[in-house]
Amino acid sequence: MTTLLLGTTGMLSAAAAHAVARSKKAVIVSRHADAFSFNNDVLDHKITAINVSYDDEAAFLDALEPLAPFDLALTWMHPPADILRAALDGMIASGGTLVEVMGSRSILLGKNGEASIAERRAQALALQPDITYAQVILGFVIEGATSRWLTHEEISAAAIEQLQRPRPRLVAGTLEPWDRRPK
Repeated sequence: MTTLLLGTTGMLSAAAAHAVARSKKAVIVSRHADAFSFNNDVLDHKITAINVSYDDEAAFLDALEPLAPFDLALTWMHPPADILRAALDGMIASGGTLVEVMGSRSILLGKNGEASIAERRAQALALQPDITYAQVILGFVIEGATSRWLTHEEISAAAIEQLQRPRPRLVAGTLEPWDRRPK
């Protein structure tokens, strides 16, 4: 199994390690991928590091296309990378799984009442029934009179849950009430 890891060197590093442990090889993509390490020789040996930012879509796709298809992908990208996301969808192997992590704002309606990015992605991937698609929407935690953003451990735990038992959407933490989110 070949795994693609995009945007997973920080808050998702534990989830990335989980995915790599179950993979034959993995491609990790970030601006500084060659500096990343799991500090585990077995996992690090499986990694092909690609130093490229998804902000440079042409270079990004040129670097990934020769390594595709991917059986599993764990991604974290800031919207609105719609064109890039669609191109990545085409790099997932038939029968493969794409787990896409998104921030809490991804569920908000767009300008002029258009569908949210999370909904647009779910609709687009529904047209590709040979791919298992799972979202992780990052919320927040209410603790008494205050709230906080999720920890890296909580974020990775939600991503790992989707890697193990994918379902259309998993909200990590809560999204409501929206006015209680951390400022």
